[in-house]
Amino acid sequence: MGKQAVGNRFGAALLALVIGVLINLGIPKPALAAAPQPAPAPAEIVRIGAFLTGLGDLDPANKRFSASFWLWTVSPPDSGSPLDRLEFPNAIKVESPNAVIEPTPYGVWAQRKIVGIFRHDWDLRQFPFDRQVLRLELEEAERDSSSVVYAPDSANSSHDRDLELKGWRVRSTRLVTTSKPYLTTFGDPRLKAGASSSYARAELQVLLERSDRSGFWKLTAGAFVAALMALASYGLRVDNPSALSPRFGLLAGSTFAAVISLRTSAADLGASGYTTLIDQMHAVALLYILLATAGGVVAWRRFQRHGDVAAIRRLERRMAGTTTLGFAVVILALVFSAMASAAV
Repeated sequence: MGKQAVGNRFGAALLALVIGVLINLGIPKPALAAAPQPAPAPAEIVRIGAFLTGLGDLDPANKRFSASFWLWTVSPPDSGSPLDRLEFPNAIKVESPNAVIEPTPYGVWAQRKIVGIFRHDWDLRQFPFDRQVLRLELEEAERDSSSVVYAPDSANSSHDRDLELKGWRVRSTRLVTTSKPYLTTFGDPRLKAGASSSYARAELQVLLERSDRSGFWKLTAGAFVAALMALASYGLRVDNPSALSPRFGLLAGSTFAAVISLRTSAADLGASGYTTLIDQMHAVALLYILLATAGGVVAWRRFQRHGDVAAIRRLERRMAGTTTLGFAVVILALVFSAMASAAV
C-alpha cells in the first residue's frame, strides 16, 4: 500500500506538471511594462522688452536706417544670459555701449543699450503720403524654441515721447514675439537629418507717418513745368510758318524736361521694382505732351489740306481744353487715391 500511495502521488504531480506546461504554452504571458521615459524639460520662458530712444539716417536709396534702443530680459537664474546669445537678423552694424545685469526675486534682469544700422525695404509707392513700419529684429542664436521661448513685456515696451524725427511722426511702437522656422537642423547630429528647427524671435515694430509734404513738390515740379510748356505750344499757330518750328521745339523741350525730372525723382527715392505715385504723375505728364504733339500734327495737316484757319483754331482750343482737363482730373485722382490708401 505504501508503494501504491507513492506512485499515485507521483502520477498526480506529473499530471499537474503536464497540465501547467500546456497552460503556459496556450496562454501568452503578459508583456513587461516599458520603462517610463523622462518627460522633456519645458522650454524656459524669457521675458523680453525694448524701448526706442532714437531714430535717424533714414536712407531709402540705400535701404537702411539707424536706431538706438534699450533692450532687456528677465530669465531664470540658471539659463545664462539671453542677451549674450542674441543676434540681429536685419542689422548691418550693431554696438552695445552700456549693459546692466542684476539678480532679482523674479529672475535675472539684464539690460543693454543697442545702437546700430538696420536694413529696411522702403515702400515708396504712395510717397509722400506713405507710412513705414521699421523693424528691429532680435533672435535667439544658440538654443532652439524647444529650450527657450520669448514672452513680450508689452507694458514697458514703447518709445521716447520726446523723440523727434524731421519730416516724420512716430505713430506707435509694438513688440511682437514669435518663432522663426528654418528648414535645417544646422548640422546638429542629435536631430534627424533633413528635419527643421525654430528659434525664438522678437520684433520691435515702429510705425512712421510722413509729415513733410515739401518733397512732393520738389519731385513733381519738373513734370508740371513740362506740362505747362506743352500747353503753351497751343499758342503757336500752325498757319504761321515761322511759328511751326518753335512749336514742335517747345514740345520736344517739354518731353526732355519731363524725362529728366522722372529720372531725378527715381534716383532721389531709390525706388525700384514698382511704380510710385511720382512715376505715375510723370507718365501722365508725358502722355499729355504726346497728345499736344499729336494735336499739333493734326492741326498742321488739316491746314495743309483745307486751309480753314478758323476751324483749325477751334479744333486746337477743344484739344487744349479737353486734354488739360483730363490731365488735372487724373492727377487729382492719383493724389486722392494715395491719400486714401495712406489713411487705412
